[in-house]
Amino acid sequence: MSQIDKVIAGRYVLKSLIGQGGMADVYKAEDTILKRTVAVKIMRSSLTGDPVYVTRFHREASAAAALSHKNIVEIYDVGDENDEYYIVMEYVPGQTLKELIHKRGAVHYVEAVDIMKQVVAATAKAHSMGIVHRDLKPQNIMVTDSGVVKIGDFGIASIQSLSQVTQTDTIMGSLHYLAPEIARGEKATAQSDIYALGIVFYELLRGEVPFNGESPVNIALKHMRDEIPSVKEFNPSIPQSVENIIIKATAKNVNDRYQTANDVLEDLNTCLSRLDEEKLVFEYVDKEEEKTIVAKDEDYFTSDHQLVDKEEDKKLDRKKVMMIAGGVIAGIVIIGLLIYFLFFSAAKTFEMPDVTGIDIEEAITTLEEDYELIVDEDDITYEPSDDQEEGIVISTDPTATTAVKKGDNVSIVVSSGQYIVIEDYTGKDYDEVYDALTELGFTVKKNEITSDEDKGTIIEQSIVEGEKIDPNATDKTITLTVSKGYSATVPNVYGQNITKAQQVLEEAGFTVKLEVKDPPTDADSIRSMTTYVVVEQSIEAFTTVYKKGTEITLYYYTTIPDIEEEEEETTTNNDTETTTENENNDTETNNNTETNNSEEEETD
Repeated sequence: MSQIDKVIAGRYVLKSLIGQGGMADVYKAEDTILKRTVAVKIMRSSLTGDPVYVTRFHREASAAAALSHKNIVEIYDVGDENDEYYIVMEYVPGQTLKELIHKRGAVHYVEAVDIMKQVVAATAKAHSMGIVHRDLKPQNIMVTDSGVVKIGDFGIASIQSLSQVTQTDTIMGSLHYLAPEIARGEKATAQSDIYALGIVFYELLRGEVPFNGESPVNIALKHMRDEIPSVKEFNPSIPQSVENIIIKATAKNVNDRYQTANDVLEDLNTCLSRLDEEKLVFEYVDKEEEKTIVAKDEDYFTSDHQLVDKEEDKKLDRKKVMMIAGGVIAGIVIIGLLIYFLFFSAAKTFEMPDVTGIDIEEAITTLEEDYELIVDEDDITYEPSDDQEEGIVISTDPTATTAVKKGDNVSIVVSSGQYIVIEDYTGKDYDEVYDALTELGFTVKKNEITSDEDKGTIIEQSIVEGEKIDPNATDKTITLTVSKGYSATVPNVYGQNITKAQQVLEEAGFTVKLEVKDPPTDADSIRSMTTYVVVEQSIEAFTTVYKKGTEITLYYYTTIPDIEEEEEETTTNNDTETTTENENNDTETNNNTETNNSEEEETD
């Protein structure tokens, strides 16, 4: 039955299934009170009637809630409702360290050291609170997109005050990271976590775990008797000081191993400055009782696990016989425990296949037909992806290489399409950006303003560069502020002082050029001249221009020329001519008078 949209404790709305473990399912949820995304781990209903699992579930809450560290997933709330036990914790967006290794393979040693510093610091904090995690592995370590590492899943953590419960947990945790002493049936300690950290470090640098086998028994025996392979043989560029941390953290003898996680952290902080370090080799004291005898299968067992009966064994001295017998008994006990764990605690298991990066239909066919796993329609969710096309599997739960068995349910996250990553559109042409965004399904709103930028240039955008947008979102709206272009009206500076006129135009955004104008030659114009004032401007006043910095030339006079004397003489001559003409006119008048008088006299 799907739990999606179910409300827990009246405030946590379950949104999607993001993980499944041995005891519980983990959901991405919304805290409706604090308005934040959280992760809610809900114990499976089939286990709620088992007091051991209920105690273990409560132990996880107690263990994690007691811790406060930047590299540990934070616990917000714990409770039970209608026989459903739940833990509300910090939601960490990103991927598990296992997924990171699966995608990238071996990590560069500098980055691996940085990751391990964070993991070991968190482990040291847990140990200081008396908490042994006991299940440290990349699957329980989250890596955010910004590179922050957080440890989670304290489901089998051992708290010293709860030792009465942990004593019954004989073999726990993932066998690939299991310390030899735990495989021998001994109690987990802080040094068991350190061993697991060494294996995690190895896997980061190598891209795979040091030991694989056809069965858990085979893997456990390798951890007990085989040396960890050298990472330097795989990658000679890895400093010896880095490999030495793995050698010391995974020492078979706990006395040779780091005593505290803080000791590991100290070496991690200095290993890159100790590049000329010699390879670490442990020297055992020459005392028979302090030696560790590592046995091979063929020493004690035939192919059908029967004891070998060799005549030469009878020649062994009593002490050696007792030691071998003790080793045989220990081996039988270990194998018995592991067989019990393998066949009675769970059905026969196999590694979960990797179907990420392929089409969902092909993935379902592979899982259901080839491996007889179950993929329900409700277990398929869709979400945008950074790099996968629509319909391609992003992740599965359980993840690849995790132990599964026939009939297990598998949840699949499928890409609903690649995220649309907003670019920086400023400075680009609006029409081009508009076409590109509308093709991606955006509604583009245009806000035009006057600007110094060229017309049609984008000045601002409402969604910042780098923001990821769900390609299937129903409302994808972006507002682009666009320049209407530059426009200005030319001021009228005619008749103004040339310096003042230049200042006015430059403040208005124009480029001003000053040019001295040749003076006029006619006397009337000369009489009306004024120096150092604008007598002409190259662009007429009140003209609109559309380019900032348009050049305007201002013309002016610097000197007033003298009026020439020829003009005065011309004036004098004109006056003389006028006087002579008047005199002639007077003479003519007198003559006419005399003539008339003579005519009158003759008449008389």
